[in-house]
Amino acid sequence: MKTKLVNPPNTQRAVDRCTVLFDVATELFIQYGYDQVSLDQIVEQAGGSKATIYKYFGSKQGLFLAICRDRSDQFIHQIELACQHESDDIRVNLTKLLHDLYAIFTDKKSMAFDRLLMNISSENQELEVELYDQGPKRAYSTLAKYLEKMDQLGFIDCKRPTESSIYFFGFFQDLHWRAMVGLPIDIMDNERIDYFVERFIRGHAI
Repeated sequence: MKTKLVNPPNTQRAVDRCTVLFDVATELFIQYGYDQVSLDQIVEQAGGSKATIYKYFGSKQGLFLAICRDRSDQFIHQIELACQHESDDIRVNLTKLLHDLYAIFTDKKSMAFDRLLMNISSENQELEVELYDQGPKRAYSTLAKYLEKMDQLGFIDCKRPTESSIYFFGFFQDLHWRAMVGLPIDIMDNERIDYFVERFIRGHAI
């Protein structure tokens, strides 16, 4: 499977068209698996023609990777929103971030798509690297920049922000594995999030 992404469409009409393709293809990939879905099936449900897919994504592989990138962008956007919040209260910002990301992690479609990614990437090392760079690596980098800023402003002591970011996202490790193997997901409560954020901040206290 090639891991090169094709340039995305650059008009609103094309973007809207690709959104439909993303939604339809995602549902089909989740339901039947990547290998079992053809471009003909996608086009049959999404409308249009295969020429659109070839034009913007090059192939089914390119379309799949574009979907992965789009989902990663949505995840990273939530981190950016929390980090760009007007409040300098790191406790408030990190708490909001955990709530927002928890909603993404526990979305049924997101969990199903993550399981699909695990199955596909386990057979392709190049794809594993691509997905890691698109997702976790970008997430760590985005949060690390925020933690570095908070350190420079004197709100926390965080001289190794990347490592601290990895630790922060470890909050979702149990949730991630439960989702991967199909175990029930615990209902997230405010006390658990507050506890984690408090310990995280204490670990970076001035």
